[in-house]
Amino acid sequence: MNKQINRYDVVAPSKKLAITSLILGIISLPTMGLLFIGGIVGLILGIQARTKANSAPEQYGGSGIALAGIITSILSLVVAIPILIAVIAIPNLLKSQQTARETSAIGVIKTIAAVQLQYSATKGRGKFTDLKTLAAEGLIDSLLGTGRKGGYLFECSPINGGGSSAAMFDVSAVPEQSGTFGTGNRSFYSNETFVIYEAEGGSPPTATPQNRVPRNGTFIQ
Repeated sequence: MNKQINRYDVVAPSKKLAITSLILGIISLPTMGLLFIGGIVGLILGIQARTKANSAPEQYGGSGIALAGIITSILSLVVAIPILIAVIAIPNLLKSQQTARETSAIGVIKTIAAVQLQYSATKGRGKFTDLKTLAAEGLIDSLLGTGRKGGYLFECSPINGGGSSAAMFDVSAVPEQSGTFGTGNRSFYSNETFVIYEAEGGSPPTATPQNRVPRNGTFIQ
């Protein structure tokens, strides 16, 4: 004889929502909240599961499991938020620092050009010199005299022609390291004309004694 199904048979309360919330919360902890989506979904499911378990305990169970899902989901979001802020902020901070170093390098180029003119009019007797000599004469600081300052490498070379040829000089600045995490992404060049040119990357514009306007640079000031 077939057994009749009694409508009053006890049915185990469902814990699916609570278990799902806990699984999402646990997975989200080491994965930045599964990019926030997993942590948020786990939190919502945990709240729903706990609410249903409290209001209808005969149909829904796992209130404690749901609470654990809520806690782990919240923790995953708490961990993920500062990481996300850092991911957004760090590139902008690096970019602003690079821009500041580039601007400073342009200022140093101007300073070198100005003191070259001063040196030429005095002790140079119409000729220009290098950074080491300018530093020895007290026209630039000793750090710049080494050719390295503010994340940039500076080079200044005199071009002192003989006879009636006018004296010239080349001065350049290149970042110690270029790229996203570099000290700069622009290189600079100038000479006795006091015009400054720039080029992207770690190679500066260059000019020849015959043509003082570099072909591989862009005029900036």
